[in-house]
Amino acid sequence: MATKGKGPKSDTGRPVLEWIMGALGLALTLAAVGLVLRDAHSRPSPPSLEVRMVEARPMGDQWVAEVEVSNRGDATAASVAVEGGTAPDVASATLDYAPGHGRERLSLVLPARPGPDTPFRIRGWSEP
Repeated sequence: MATKGKGPKSDTGRPVLEWIMGALGLALTLAAVGLVLRDAHSRPSPPSLEVRMVEARPMGDQWVAEVEVSNRGDATAASVAVEGGTAPDVASATLDYAPGHGRERLSLVLPARPGPDTPFRIRGWSEP
């Protein structure tokens, strides 16, 4: 009577696929432990915020400037104050948070159409 096999066997009698899967599991576990240890011993970089206008659209007799705040740092910034326009027509808004390596949008209402030379600035933020 023929016996059913589970594939080629190694010298120890275990299937080769079992050894391959065990090695793969070990490699993945060591990689995960390495990433956790690296993150545990590194300091996150502080927020690095930039703001740019994405689009402008009319709203009645005013203009809405859609701006994007990007954070190139690792740490999250909270209560990000954004300002745009020229004196005396300056608009401001507060973004709840800007996650590390993330992007968020907000809208500023201006009396005149914003152009490429309209300044937009980050005025400040706090740590969450």
